[in-house]
Amino acid sequence: MLHSGDNCEDGDLSELTTGFANWPTKPMLFATGNHDYDFNNFAHVTERPLHYYQQIRNIGVFVIYTLNGQDVDAFNFLKDNAHLALDSEHVFIISHQPTYTTGEHGSNKTLSVQMEKFIDTHQNLNIRAVFSGHSHVFAAFKRKDLFYFVNGVGGGALDKVHSEKKMGERVWITEELHGGLVEVNDQSYGYQHHLDSYSKYTRTEVQFEGNTIVYTIRDLDTNEVVQTYEQTF
Repeated sequence: MLHSGDNCEDGDLSELTTGFANWPTKPMLFATGNHDYDFNNFAHVTERPLHYYQQIRNIGVFVIYTLNGQDVDAFNFLKDNAHLALDSEHVFIISHQPTYTTGEHGSNKTLSVQMEKFIDTHQNLNIRAVFSGHSHVFAAFKRKDLFYFVNGVGGGALDKVHSEKKMGERVWITEELHGGLVEVNDQSYGYQHHLDSYSKYTRTEVQFEGNTIVYTIRDLDTNEVVQTYEQTF
């Protein structure tokens, strides 16, 4: 199980230990979110630093934290440790802050460009997808056959989906949005890669079928399939 951050509301140790009291026995990898801001407490409970790499069988997972001035350290960590994943059949990156998003926070172009540069210069790694949270929407983007999923809807109120369409200074918002969008400013950076966005509580399931990965997006309330994406390698 991969968790893209914000495991609690305010980083309180009692809150964290309550949340982790009845945890599944499957392997779980956690990113640090901005609400996990007492890093000492979070590290004490999860026994994880801000940036780390984990190998599970043939899957390699990089986890980074880019908020609060940590982006330089995060991308230095990726570059310095990329060699650890050279033999991994599948590589995933988890970053609490999204590379692209239609959520309220918008994209951070500086971060987005750094992520694109790392991926473009490490074609020797079998990077399949980047998972993130922070924005309280589900959003899917695809750039150069690589998926970028925002699934930051585990807690808190949902964001509306922000489109690129404007009337004066007003940005239109909606429950869902589909297809490529127009990039009009730094906060909508990467919109041309947009596939789908939903203002719904969802989870993302990853299933390997031969030389195909199927990403299934399920509604948390009904367990119904919202959308599926396939990736051939």
